[in-house]
Amino acid sequence: MKKIILTAAAVFAFGFANAQENIIKANPLAILGGTDMLSFEHKLGDNSSFVIGAGIGGFKIGDAKYSNMGAEFQYRYYFNEALKGLYAGGQVGYSSGKVTMETMSFDNNFNFVSSTNETKFGSFKLGAKGGYQWVWDSGFSLDLNLGFAYNNFSYKNSDPSFSTLKASGVLPNFGFGLGYAF
Repeated sequence: MKKIILTAAAVFAFGFANAQENIIKANPLAILGGTDMLSFEHKLGDNSSFVIGAGIGGFKIGDAKYSNMGAEFQYRYYFNEALKGLYAGGQVGYSSGKVTMETMSFDNNFNFVSSTNETKFGSFKLGAKGGYQWVWDSGFSLDLNLGFAYNNFSYKNSDPSFSTLKASGVLPNFGFGLGYAF
């Protein structure tokens, strides 16, 4: 009886593993502020899938240094077969974090003075992405993608040193996902 259960479990696991309806991926480029550092993709039908991703990261724009964490949801339409080949889709995401700005000036005695200010921010993202994903028989996958997204940043501080922040707008969106399909 024990052998039958183990054999049935092995057959089920092997069949599930070969189905390749899910992919877990890591995107090392997301350290630049992306919301898909780690993601999970699930096949919905013959030509579609959804992706849920989360990430932490940071980037610098001028004198402003951002650090953030966030998540995103993507819908993908594959032109041939779900999880493999050329795809296009939409994405929506949210991230939050803090912005640190270092200001440098001179005091009344002409001494150099440096100060650091911080504020929190939130950013909503809506965009489109396209790419190509390879899935090999071994289960390993490679996902290369490129797109654009409108990012709307809102800042929580009315400090005048943050009035120059203008990060909202259409920004490029790219990814390089290494993963495993099961």
